[in-house]
Amino acid sequence: AAIETPEGPQRVRGLAGSGKTIVLALKAAYLHAQHPAWNIAVTFNTLSLSQQFTDLIERFSIEHSGDKPNWEKLQVIHAWGSYSSQGVYSKIAAAINFIPMDYASASQKYGRNKAFDGICTETLVAIKNSPVEIFDAILIDEAQDLPVPFFQLIYEVTAPPKRIIWAYDEL
Repeated sequence: AAIETPEGPQRVRGLAGSGKTIVLALKAAYLHAQHPAWNIAVTFNTLSLSQQFTDLIERFSIEHSGDKPNWEKLQVIHAWGSYSSQGVYSKIAAAINFIPMDYASASQKYGRNKAFDGICTETLVAIKNSPVEIFDAILIDEAQDLPVPFFQLIYEVTAPPKRIIWAYDEL
């Protein structure tokens, strides 16, 4: 599962604790070693996964290629982002000159449970007028926690053949 990368979308599914995060980290390190010029992103919903992904990818990269990854080409990046670090959503918004919305503003506008869904939908409408390709491949963990418009945004900004790999907890 970690080495195979089809031309197009791929799903990794399993129960909680079955190793999906490790598979994605290994796949990201492998893709980066095979295609160092690609812009690859690894994203997730839980902020605390950032360091775990960074550590795993670095270890797998050193094991596979003998070197640390180029973190400018292989980004470990939260789905939304924060004031202190860019996220996939805020990166896409910046690429199309769309002002990203923070959680407080989005919650006020769309409600707490629909905040991310709402801003992704807004950005999806805006991106139709300013198409842009940002990623050559993107790996998404915790897909069950992300709204459909986020995946539609990812599809819009990933270069053909749309190497989008997502992992989700089936239960």
